[in-house]
Amino acid sequence: MFKKTTLLIIPALLLVLTAGAALAYGTTGGQSDPLITKSYADGTFHDTVLAGPLENLSDTMMALSYKLSQSAGSGEGVAVRQAAKNGVVRLTDGSGLVLLSGSAKLYEGYGTLIDLSTGTTVPVGGTLAGGHRYLAAESTMSILSLNAPSTLALYGSTSYGGTAKLPFTDVPENAWFYNDVLYAVDRSLISGRSAELYAPDDGLTIAEAIKLAACMNQLRETGSVTLQNSGSVWYQSYVDYAAKKGITTGTYPNYNAKITRSEFVKVFYNALPASEYAQINSVADNAIPDVKMSDANAKQIYGFYRAGILIGSANGVFNPVQNIKRSEVAAIMTRMFDPTARKTITLS
Repeated sequence: MFKKTTLLIIPALLLVLTAGAALAYGTTGGQSDPLITKSYADGTFHDTVLAGPLENLSDTMMALSYKLSQSAGSGEGVAVRQAAKNGVVRLTDGSGLVLLSGSAKLYEGYGTLIDLSTGTTVPVGGTLAGGHRYLAAESTMSILSLNAPSTLALYGSTSYGGTAKLPFTDVPENAWFYNDVLYAVDRSLISGRSAELYAPDDGLTIAEAIKLAACMNQLRETGSVTLQNSGSVWYQSYVDYAAKKGITTGTYPNYNAKITRSEFVKVFYNALPASEYAQINSVADNAIPDVKMSDANAKQIYGFYRAGILIGSANGVFNPVQNIKRSEVAAIMTRMFDPTARKTITLS
């Protein structure tokens, strides 16, 4: 495209040269005489422009366009943001971004995310290319996960849910579950007990587990979490949603009771379709020391082990009757949503 355009421009320049030849002076093509001849253009620019790869010219024009938009006083509403690892960027209709540095991929969403630099669409799980401009088409919600500290140029109606540091004083940056809590909090899947405390060692109630499972299901289906607490019975909206979606198949006598690890896996397993649990681990039937195939919820527990969502403690022990900790919950949620975070284990 650029070659043809350049070749069309040169004859036009020759007409100008012919009409204004009497005005020319000094060295042709020099500072004193900016008008050029066709032979000068061919001899000077043929190798560097006319024969240059089109993709290089395209990248150059994109960079130029971006710099011009910045120098024009951010006329396009460009916001350059330094983003933390494991942050989340949401794009809606007509918004977009340029990944200036770092790493990102299309994690979830619906509609079409377009790579304007190549004219192609980005599939779920696809990695974004640095320097390319991306646009969310009409009726689109794209959730991008950042896999490294990144710099983003954001356009239009975008939101960044990442934080450079969690506000919880009981989740130190060297904690094994730090990134898992950050991942879950960024996606509005889980929150702290207060503004400053996450309570990683606290157990989970049945109502809390159902709430989290319902939120995960809604995030996957719609790209956002809009479920909220009910009135007098705060968890009723989540219980109703879970029953409607088949996450739960019955009622519980006491929703405020602590949930066992076995029952927790049953509820969480139903939050996503079984197709999300591709097997990556070899775990033979009855290989988990304290879970036999005849036990309650064994199918779901073994499914999580085989998918790398659970690996157990020493020698794969699961501890099915114990209560699950909030730190463990964050890790499980992360592994459910992000296949790259899943773990390997072999039990035979």
